[in-house]
Amino acid sequence: MNKNSISINGFDRYSFIRSDKSWLNEKFFDENSRIIPIHNLNVLCDTTENPGAVYLTHNDLTQTSDFVDSLVFLGIIDETPCFAIDINSNESASNIMKKKDATFQDLRPVMPLIGSRDNELLVLARFTSYWHSKNQYCGKCGSKTKSSNAGHVRICMNTECNENFFPSMDPAIIVLVSSGDRCLLGRQKEWPEGMYSTLAGFVEPGETIEEAVAREIHEESGVTVEKIEYQHSQPWLFPNSLMLGFIATAKDDEICLGDNELEDARWFTREEIRSDSKILPPKISISHKLIIEWVNCE
Repeated sequence: MNKNSISINGFDRYSFIRSDKSWLNEKFFDENSRIIPIHNLNVLCDTTENPGAVYLTHNDLTQTSDFVDSLVFLGIIDETPCFAIDINSNESASNIMKKKDATFQDLRPVMPLIGSRDNELLVLARFTSYWHSKNQYCGKCGSKTKSSNAGHVRICMNTECNENFFPSMDPAIIVLVSSGDRCLLGRQKEWPEGMYSTLAGFVEPGETIEEAVAREIHEESGVTVEKIEYQHSQPWLFPNSLMLGFIATAKDDEICLGDNELEDARWFTREEIRSDSKILPPKISISHKLIIEWVNCE
C-alpha cells in the first residue's frame, strides 16, 4: 500500500485504496483509527467551554457491523485512517453522547474554536452525510441507490440502469473589489450587526469564472470591474460550494443595489476596517483572508 504522499497539509485522501474492502474493514476495526459520527448533520464535540472534536473507535459503537456497509473512508492523517458514519438513531446518538460526555452540535458556530485539521475532517464528514442523504434514489430511473467505493460513489440498484453518482461541488466566486484606497463590501440582513463581507455568487453554466466575477459584481452592486485576478480557493461545504477568491479593480464607484440579495453595500477605507472589528467576516472564511490581505497591502 506504500505510495508517495502528495498531501499539502498532512491529510491524504488515499483514493487508490477505496476499492479494497478487506483493507477498509481491517482499518475500521483498528483501535487506532478515527471514526467521525454525524447525527442530523451535526458533529460530535466535547462539552468544554471551547469545544473540540470528539472521535470514536469501533468500540464506542454498538452493533458495528451495521455501519460497515455505509461508512465513508475519508483518508489518512498522520498515518491514522479516518472514517465517517451516519448515526441515524436518536437512541444511538444519545448513548454515544453519554459515553463520551459530548454533544452533537452544528458545525458552523464551533468552527472558529476547532483546529484547522479537525475542521477539514469534520466538514468533509458532514458533507458526505449530506450528499448521501440527497442521493438515495437514482435521478435517471428513480430506483434506490447504494453506496460504493468506500462511500465516494452511489450506484443505481436497477441493473438495467446502473447509473453512477459522484460527490461534486458547485463553483462560486468571491471578490475583493477595490477603488484606490477603498474596497467594496456588502451585507445581508441576517448577518450580525455591523458585519460586511466581499461580494460573491455562483458561476452559471457555460460561463467562465472571470465572466461570473464581472456579472455578479454588477448585478449585486451596479459596479463594473476590470483587472480580475485569481487569489485563493476554499471549499465551503455548506452544503457544497467551492469558493474561488479574486481581486478586481472598479471602473466606476457608483453603487446601485440590484437583485435584493444585499441589504447594503458601501466602500470602506483601510482605516475604517482596522478601527472596527465588527466589520470583518469570520476568520475561517476566504472573505476574511481577501479583506485582510488588501488592508495589509499598503
